[in-house]
Amino acid sequence: MRRRASILLEVLLATAVFAFAGIVVLGVVDGAVVDAGRAARRSLAMDLARSEMARIEAGIPGDEDVSLAVEGMRVEWRLEPCDFPGLALAVVEVFDEERSAATGDDPVRAAVLRQLVRGDGGAGADRPEVAR
Repeated sequence: MRRRASILLEVLLATAVFAFAGIVVLGVVDGAVVDAGRAARRSLAMDLARSEMARIEAGIPGDEDVSLAVEGMRVEWRLEPCDFPGLALAVVEVFDEERSAATGDDPVRAAVLRQLVRGDGGAGADRPEVAR
């Protein structure tokens, strides 16, 4: 009788340890999936910021109504003065409104790019032509 009871106790203990290990592994996998989703959104935000910065460098006029819009992302940019003559600091910010809507907080800034560009956004008349 004692032998059967000890076997039953061992089986219950092994089952409990296995269940606990399974719960831990599932928690880690869930965290990894959430982190991968955030990384993908952050990568998308950085791609949007780079695209907007390229538009600014090229001097392509931006239509404020038509943006490089992606569902749940908002792109803002501005030119700030800098200490270098003829140059301005272009700042592009991408906000993840989808993530902020889920938390109820202010918009989450997902990406920021800062770069020196021509003071007129790159479209000035004194812009040198590239020799081909």
